[in-house]
Amino acid sequence: MNIIFLTQGSTLSVFYDVMTSLRKNVKFDNIGFYISDSAYYDKFKDKNPEIKSCDFEILKEWEIFKKAQTVKPDIYQLKRYEEQLGDPFLWNAIIADRRIFYGKYSTLEQDYPSRYSHDQMMSILQAGVEEMGAFFNRVKPDIVVGFICVTIGEYLAYLTAKSRNILFLNLRPTRIKNYFFGGESALEPSARLEAEYERMLKEGISGEVRNEVFSVLDSVRKTHAMYEGVLPANKSLYQKTNKQNPILKKGLLTRITSNIGVLIREYFNYNFGEYRYDNQYRGVFYPTWFLKVKRPLRIKLTEASLRPKYIKSSQLATMEYAFYPLHKEPEVTLLVYSRPYINQIEVIRNFARSLPVGMKLVVKEHPVSVGYRPLSYYKKLLAIPNVLLIHPEMTSREIIQKARLVFIISGSVGLESIMLKKPVIHIGRIPFSILPDSMIRHVKDLDRLPWEVHDLLENHKHDEESLIAYIAAVVKTSVPIDFYSELLGRKGVYRLESESEKGEIRSKHIDRLADYILNIFLNAHQHSKVISKITTSTFN
Repeated sequence: MNIIFLTQGSTLSVFYDVMTSLRKNVKFDNIGFYISDSAYYDKFKDKNPEIKSCDFEILKEWEIFKKAQTVKPDIYQLKRYEEQLGDPFLWNAIIADRRIFYGKYSTLEQDYPSRYSHDQMMSILQAGVEEMGAFFNRVKPDIVVGFICVTIGEYLAYLTAKSRNILFLNLRPTRIKNYFFGGESALEPSARLEAEYERMLKEGISGEVRNEVFSVLDSVRKTHAMYEGVLPANKSLYQKTNKQNPILKKGLLTRITSNIGVLIREYFNYNFGEYRYDNQYRGVFYPTWFLKVKRPLRIKLTEASLRPKYIKSSQLATMEYAFYPLHKEPEVTLLVYSRPYINQIEVIRNFARSLPVGMKLVVKEHPVSVGYRPLSYYKKLLAIPNVLLIHPEMTSREIIQKARLVFIISGSVGLESIMLKKPVIHIGRIPFSILPDSMIRHVKDLDRLPWEVHDLLENHKHDEESLIAYIAAVVKTSVPIDFYSELLGRKGVYRLESESEKGEIRSKHIDRLADYILNIFLNAHQHSKVISKITTSTFN
């Protein structure tokens, strides 16, 4: 069996441990890792020097960018690659990678101007296609495993696997508890999930799975749709910025001066050394300036300007409104699942113009994006006549409960709204679009949006059995793991396991994820000759 793992920063550690777990039951001939983020790789290989051995094939993203410096784009060659890989156009691989399509600091703040020229993008694309093709030729994978799809390499790996009829497994959160799903595509919805949903509707649901579904529904309807890895809206961000000027914060100057040697070394290494081609690197000084100074000041300015204009919770009960939660930008939801709707201001303008007379559109900022966008962004939203802003501290649950209608591009708010029996309209790709259109409506033509809004408001009908079947299909086809909080070790995110169990469950979740990947592979290849390469006493 041959396998390629597509990694992003710390997911290298996760997939390396998954590979180690898989080796207990699987004989691998070739193993490949696509790696982005040279800084993380440097630390990782110091602790795991065996990754540099001849046992593994490695493709480093920064080497693609280095090669691109010497590649003159050949449009005719790119068109041939485009015919081979499809999608239908290779331009989508560029759009998927925010660090190419947007500015250098787009992961920190709204930075729309592209850091590369069109010709540079074409050079990167050509180098990427060629390097990824050569990588596949060396590894000869039977399966390719990745997490979401946010870099050019991951997207090209998806297209390459698809063109060569190689099993592709794209892991992503389901937004239901801590269930993680492996889709057969980088896009939504999944054909495998839809097939299981249809089977559940036709054949019924077993008692154990049904009990889990009722547990999910009961929890969401009583409290809030919290799922593993989500960053809760909280007031701490505002409280911190209101205490004192961040420039004068005690200890900041000390930390900077004590690390000046490290900063200077990193500056030269990433501007003149071998890692100067690393597209993941944002520099040494600007991120510190932005996170410690600019963002806190922006938050205070935005708060001071908008607080008098935010509608209050008490006003929701007295008005007729639809709700739209802003997406964090840039993210996979917009760049891969919903490419036509990258400009959320125009999306909101379309939603607002499609409402009945007297109905308002209430817009809430994503908790993670507080301080990300400039004040001018919100002023443009407020310039739309029937758009209102509500404070980011407000929970989506409070807004959903009194809303007549919920608009989404994609995202978990839509699923929570359906569970709370609210009509939902979406315009992007989402996994739960397979539910009946009496509950949720996918609008592909924005010119038809007012008519779809009218029809859904008039004919909305909640279908509990379909919702149960959908959640059951997610449970049946997914794996319960604390991916963000435990495997990636992110701080401050919601987790299902108690803190007392932290550290004890990582290996359990790694093994669980490895088993899940192997079972999908075996089910997909149960009649294939590749099964003979597998030696295991655990799986049949």
